[in-house]
Amino acid sequence: MDALRYYLVNLVVGVTVAGLWLGGGWVWAGIATFPILMLLDIVLPADHKVRTMGAAWLAEVPLYLHLPLLVAVWTLFALRLGAWTGHTAVPLPGGTVNAAEVVGMVLSVGWIGAVPNLPIAHELMHRRSLFPRAVAKVYSTVFLDPNRDVGHKLTHHLDLCTEADSDTPRRGQTIYAFMWQASYGAWKDGVVTSVNSLRKRDMSVFHPKNAVYVEVGLLTALFAAMYAAAGLIGMAVAATAMVFSKLLAEGFNYLQHYGMVRVPGSPIQLHHAWNHLGAIIRPLGMEITTHIEHHFDSRYKYHELKPRPEGAQMPSAFKCFVYALIPPLWEAKIAKPRLRHWDEQFASPAEKELAMAANAQVGWPQWVDTPASRPAANTGPATRDFSER
Repeated sequence: MDALRYYLVNLVVGVTVAGLWLGGGWVWAGIATFPILMLLDIVLPADHKVRTMGAAWLAEVPLYLHLPLLVAVWTLFALRLGAWTGHTAVPLPGGTVNAAEVVGMVLSVGWIGAVPNLPIAHELMHRRSLFPRAVAKVYSTVFLDPNRDVGHKLTHHLDLCTEADSDTPRRGQTIYAFMWQASYGAWKDGVVTSVNSLRKRDMSVFHPKNAVYVEVGLLTALFAAMYAAAGLIGMAVAATAMVFSKLLAEGFNYLQHYGMVRVPGSPIQLHHAWNHLGAIIRPLGMEITTHIEHHFDSRYKYHELKPRPEGAQMPSAFKCFVYALIPPLWEAKIAKPRLRHWDEQFASPAEKELAMAANAQVGWPQWVDTPASRPAANTGPATRDFSER
């Protein structure tokens, strides 16, 4: 059954829970899933299959089963940190962790907070009902962005591939610069969109319906719980895991629209998102990498999205992410070749102009001939024509 493959997300989080419960070297189990999943996604053939669900409810279970598993991850993380700092003394298997194992916990919890947590939150934030959107806010809290849905739906989905979109990396922009751009952009869009929404309804920014209160409340609750369980030092370590989750989440976000351009206000078309159709990343990412189909209509549930192999493609998202951590390697092996193909085969004439202007700004070659990229014709000094005299 096609639905079963999506339970991979629960399996990965379950491995992390087991590792935190067992303690000792097992706390590294969560982050250890990363290289395993990456290898599988790279070596397995691309998955272009359209999903068929015999019982649609089976596709809903992993989205909500994730909640108790995520709570278990953070509860065990808090208890382990509390024992390590001496703040609490709840007996757990494996005894008290050491400093190296705290690093393993931070990496494991941070990894899970980004993948598969972000894709699941992304799926639920696009639902029309209040309950799934509320759950998405809880999921998004662990990567410091409970209001991710507010700006994402009302800015990114309108402005993608334009300069107005903080979720679209510019050509030549490194993943490190983008992580902070996207983080700041998401927070700013959430606040600005919330305030504008209140003003349109003639409400004060202090009105209880201001979504910023939700963000502050959820983040305060999580930090307070970590402080209560593990003290100030434990809370600081937990904050490190949250920041790591945030940076990882934006790192994978970097791969979705990198370098693409679109004339503002023009229709969103097949070539305005990169698709990563790996056999592992599709289920692990809850089809977030079947990306352009999602932008065509965000009301589709994840298992209803159809892969578009005829659209703009990238290799394994894991491979892209690792390459992006080394910017010269990313540009030489993936970014420039894929964008050159995009410019030549997909871009409209107006987009070609934008693309070559973007190339010029970062010193990339003008590999597509446009009126603006052609050198001015040298006609020599002007002469007068006396042929009719």
